[in-house]
Amino acid sequence: MRYLILGLGFLSTHVAEYLSKYGEVTVTYRSLERVKEVYYKLLKEKGVNFVKLDPLSDVDLLKRIIESNDVVINTIGKFGNVDVETAHVEIPKKIAENLQNQVLIHVSSAAATGLTGEVKEEEEHCKNVSPLTPYEISKCEGEKAVMKIAKEKGFPLAIIRPTFIYGKYGVHVHFVLMYWLSKFGIVPSMGISVSTISANRIAELMRVLAEAKPRGVYMYANECELVNLDRFFEIMAETLGRKKVVKLPINKNILPSDFKCTLKYSGTRYDCSRITEYIGKVSFDEKEVSQNALFMDELRKNGLLLAT
Repeated sequence: MRYLILGLGFLSTHVAEYLSKYGEVTVTYRSLERVKEVYYKLLKEKGVNFVKLDPLSDVDLLKRIIESNDVVINTIGKFGNVDVETAHVEIPKKIAENLQNQVLIHVSSAAATGLTGEVKEEEEHCKNVSPLTPYEISKCEGEKAVMKIAKEKGFPLAIIRPTFIYGKYGVHVHFVLMYWLSKFGIVPSMGISVSTISANRIAELMRVLAEAKPRGVYMYANECELVNLDRFFEIMAETLGRKKVVKLPINKNILPSDFKCTLKYSGTRYDCSRITEYIGKVSFDEKEVSQNALFMDELRKNGLLLAT
């Protein structure tokens, strides 16, 4: 099977590495700045192909590479609430418009519905939901755009809504913060428990969905139990050789923006029955957090530990 992954980043690196064991993989990128060059070299060694592409300006190239693949996976996204519509609505729409019979797997976010508490998939797509921030709204609008086009054109579609994604290759600002504090033996006590999902399990889910070729499926991608964010710091500190740690109460108001955005969803439980149907029980993988600490430590030694 031939897989096209749009966007080179933390999640797509995991996905491409995993899928390269099962078929031919091509990844698109716009630039190779900072850690993306590391991702590029790592995946090149796995036999992954690359195409430099801007999905909005290089439409002819986008169409050609879609035509030459069986499965199209859109991982393009942007953190925060500024200029998110292009990444979350315009680009997914352009991708969907150029599909014929390929399977489209669109990566959205659990935040697309804005729902908290005890959450499961809504009966009618994006109905009775409450996205409020520009990020949440754009994710929901992007879902609606690809769903509409998939129904009109009749191609298979799966929308997955990951919760807090972690994995070996994570270098987003929150993981880099975790690394540095853990390296000095500091474990913030934040009292935040979130729904998590390993990037590797997302990759596994994508392979199963690609083979199943579902029509208009939308689902949360999450583990069945909540995880206290303190645990990430503890695992990293242990991995980095800190025999003693200092637990430090942290005022949530001084947290970086990437952490603050998780506050709304602290304690929210997403139903895991649908993901379980596809890939079995999904549990927190401490080994991935440990490997993430070692990956960032290696980047630091090479002067490449810059948050994305």
